[in-house]
Amino acid sequence: RRLDSAEAPRRPAMAEGDSGAESAPPTPSLSSLPLAALNVRVRRRLSLFLNVRTQVAADWTGLAEEMNFEYLEIRRLETHPDPTGSLLDDWQGRPGASVGRLLELLAKLGRDDVLVELGPSIGAVGWWWLSLTITCKAKNVTSRLSLHSASLQVPIRSD
Repeated sequence: RRLDSAEAPRRPAMAEGDSGAESAPPTPSLSSLPLAALNVRVRRRLSLFLNVRTQVAADWTGLAEEMNFEYLEIRRLETHPDPTGSLLDDWQGRPGASVGRLLELLAKLGRDDVLVELGPSIGAVGWWWLSLTITCKAKNVTSRLSLHSASLQVPIRSD
């Protein structure tokens, strides 16, 4: 007898490429670390770097554009005494907002000064990401396989 779709046995959905075998739980990464994990001290220091409008380095408005904020949203944030802090507060509720994505955007904007200064404050995972980014830049890494290989060579910080 043929089973109707309502009678068909249900199997749990598997992710694409999943063989169904048990796998180890994923290791935490900055892409899964919510922006709310950044403490007040880190946010204030980030504001010290980005609130200053400058012609030679990307400021908070460049970051806002990379975060896909609209022109009118950016104009509204300009009225706040701490536009960077307000930007982070608004962004953390949006999909895709994470510590890892913030660091990626700062790297994209060329704000290595901010990454180097705030890396230790973000914690061990932040240091790992920063070290990996610097290693990949130095080695001109362009593929995921190369990225994995480069990550195996990143020194681990012990403090």
